[in-house]
Amino acid sequence: MAAGPGGAGTGTRRPAGHGCTLKQPPLRRTGTAVTFNGNSSEPFGQAASILRRFAQDLTSPDGCLPFVREPDIVHMGLNRLSSTQWIPRCEQLSHYLHNKLRVRREWGERVYAQLPASLPAQRELVASLAGHLRRDHREYFCAAGDVLRWSRANNALSWPGAAAAISGGEPLWHASQWVADDLCILLPGRHGYELAAASLCAPSYWRLEEKIGRPLDQIHRPVPGFQQKLSPQLARFFDHLLPEYPVWRGNWSVVNSPDLLQRGGNTAECTEPGALFLRVERQSLRRLPETGAVVFTIRVMINPLADLLAVAGAVAALRVAVQGMSPQESRYKSLAPLRPALDAFFLSCEHV
Repeated sequence: MAAGPGGAGTGTRRPAGHGCTLKQPPLRRTGTAVTFNGNSSEPFGQAASILRRFAQDLTSPDGCLPFVREPDIVHMGLNRLSSTQWIPRCEQLSHYLHNKLRVRREWGERVYAQLPASLPAQRELVASLAGHLRRDHREYFCAAGDVLRWSRANNALSWPGAAAAISGGEPLWHASQWVADDLCILLPGRHGYELAAASLCAPSYWRLEEKIGRPLDQIHRPVPGFQQKLSPQLARFFDHLLPEYPVWRGNWSVVNSPDLLQRGGNTAECTEPGALFLRVERQSLRRLPETGAVVFTIRVMINPLADLLAVAGAVAALRVAVQGMSPQESRYKSLAPLRPALDAFFLSCEHV
């Protein structure tokens, strides 16, 4: 899977052992201030907060830059994932939660959908996720009355806990509010694994109402080269994914908006390099042991593109990835209208 189930293809390296996480090759990080076109890459005042509501720390050893490892957008490349790191920590959880509540009000079934057959898997996911958060994330804890709480610095959130979510009619929706990630459930069907339920409030150019109930081959049909390169490998991967061996992968794109909700459509041509953003997805796949369902998580992180200047080699790696795309891949990534601004960004970086 890549930009959600509708994105670039996935695959795997079979795990060699348990409890090991493979990270990106180490990058040299720099802590210096960055300028771009004569201006600091740090936006000003409240604008800085808005632009970085969903940003990752690219200078952190855990910073996720998928194109540094693998420039090809249609590739296998799933990595072993320790079960304790299934859901990564998030300092900006309140921003993600606000986005989820807002877009659910505005978009309804276009950002949350479920098939009746998915309810047992939803309930198992709720119990598994609640246990993971309480066990492996010290910022989560269960208070009196089965209330799940999250607290970081001066921020605190609380929700009805696992019992309330399991007894309700939309267990997946309630569980999705506990984390920054979007959550999807895949179940085996007549034509392979199908998207059976999803809380998808941060789609990357795909639409849930067009994918729910569909098998993976149909979901990935728009991906250039998927049928030739990845379809058989993806089917084998899902057949052999074990509960004790979850995996993760990264996906990326360049966009002209810092908004999480990107359902596609015409992207206006962009000529200003400062209006570009790096959109990265940290995805995971994990099989639930009781129902056998596969849980697909998507954490979307968005940074002003100029943030890459703080990471040695990152701009050059992005340029190689962009220039290596076929015209079909470039259109699929919605990069064609952004190429004037992106090429201007690369040119300016040569003098930094």
